[in-house]
Amino acid sequence: MLRGNLDRLVAYAWKLTAALALVVLFAAPASAVQRTQFDHLTTGYELQGAHRDLSCEYCHQKGVFKGTPRNCVGCHAMGSRISSTQRPANHISTQDNCQLCHSLYNFAPIVHMDHSASRGSCFSCHNGVSAMGKNPGHIPSDNNCGACHTTNAFNPVRMDHANLVLRAAAMNSCRSCHSGVRAATVPRNHVPTTQDCGACHGTLSWSPARFDHSGIGGNCQSCHNGAAATGKVANHMTTSLDCSTCHHYPNWSAVTFVHTSAEYPGDHHSSPGCTACHTTNTDKATWQFASYRPGCGGCHAGAFKPDGHDKTLDGMKYNISELQNCTGACHVYTDAKLTTIAKPRPAGHHKVTDGAFH
Repeated sequence: MLRGNLDRLVAYAWKLTAALALVVLFAAPASAVQRTQFDHLTTGYELQGAHRDLSCEYCHQKGVFKGTPRNCVGCHAMGSRISSTQRPANHISTQDNCQLCHSLYNFAPIVHMDHSASRGSCFSCHNGVSAMGKNPGHIPSDNNCGACHTTNAFNPVRMDHANLVLRAAAMNSCRSCHSGVRAATVPRNHVPTTQDCGACHGTLSWSPARFDHSGIGGNCQSCHNGAAATGKVANHMTTSLDCSTCHHYPNWSAVTFVHTSAEYPGDHHSSPGCTACHTTNTDKATWQFASYRPGCGGCHAGAFKPDGHDKTLDGMKYNISELQNCTGACHVYTDAKLTTIAKPRPAGHHKVTDGAFH
């Protein structure tokens, strides 16, 4: 009796052991470690990373060995016959060479972002959703990130102004960025101007500048002082007048001074140089015969000739004191009483612009 019960107990134990073995065999996940003595390298394909810990059936499904994919996408692509983790739908657009970014041990986090595998533009990923986008303080620009940034490092940048976006008419200037906050602004010793930077400077090189005088504030001497810009030459006439009184942009050499003094006799026919009258090289005219200024005699009294300047018909002559203004009247009278004009010579007989007196 005892013997029979013992036999039944042993049989039950064997059945229970077999049942547990089946449960373990069929309930074990596909990723269960299956260590075998088989050297997979003999197939020409070495198992690496997490693949070494997978069961044979995980890749060789239904016992089919031939045609098993050897690249990532062969197993991890949507629709593959291998039941492996697929690339998610929100994965950035890339080529199918997963190993450029992912490790064979863990897909996430990625080991290294290799931009050579990506498809599309920078902004297709760097849009603030898929990957970090432009920060709120970024200068207004289009979305061609590669114009300034590289895939090796976002900073420093190589600035390409062609890709800037001007958001409004008020921002349509270099100063929208070159304000001293976002980018370098004009130095303290910059010439005062209302012009935009682009009127003088280029985007390839800040200096040298192509100078445009329109919009410049202040007078010429505030810049043309020999320090900030070229000043007067050493032999320049001594004057307190501003440069623009005689010189004008863009032709610096041409002198266009307009005499406004009441003592100026008028433009001469021969257009004498400045120093012909301003003999001391100052802005004050030099009168050789100062007692006759501002008439012609002030300069030409020494050249006056009484002959030819008859005052009366009987031979009386005019003197320089009487005719110091050559452009005045010089009538010829009948006698010394000077009451009757024999030959009228009204004002204008001589003119400053005449080529020769007559």
